[in-house]
Amino acid sequence: MKKFYLLTFLIFSISISYSQDLLVVELDSIKAYEIPASYANRKGVPYLAKKDVPYIFRTSDIYLMNSISYETMKRIYQGMKDKDTVTEAILKNYTATLRRNVELENQLKSNFAKSDSLDQIVYQKTQATLINTQRALDYTVNSLEKATNSLEIVEKSTKRQRRKSTFEKVLYAIGGVGIGVLVGVSL
Repeated sequence: MKKFYLLTFLIFSISISYSQDLLVVELDSIKAYEIPASYANRKGVPYLAKKDVPYIFRTSDIYLMNSISYETMKRIYQGMKDKDTVTEAILKNYTATLRRNVELENQLKSNFAKSDSLDQIVYQKTQATLINTQRALDYTVNSLEKATNSLEIVEKSTKRQRRKSTFEKVLYAIGGVGIGVLVGVSL
């Protein structure tokens, strides 16, 4: 069916595209219209053959069609012309949509790259913060250990000082009792 439309369209377009006037030739006292060999390359509206008129065809091939077929071919040709416009519009819209999709894809890739870059920066800053926090915690732990050691030393010193103070008090008491006994014996 497609080949038929193509062939008909080709015949129609050739017949429309090449136009020439027909020559009137007299053969044996009969006037006949001569269709020259150049008619095969004629552009324009096809020649309308009349009833009871003789024709001499100088072309190798010629296609005849009735008025109904001619009008049908005209409508088909016009429809194809209209479809070409629609097809062009569809292709134009498709191309524009495709171009827009490519732009959006490039923007998306760019946004992903920026997002990855920001994620990397956040990751690096978080790492730095964690390292600094770890150092602060280590310093705090060391400080607490030193403070604990200092408190233990102070506690030991305090116990020692208490013992020493108690021992001194006991010595003073013994010394006082001893002096009291000596004074009491000497008197």
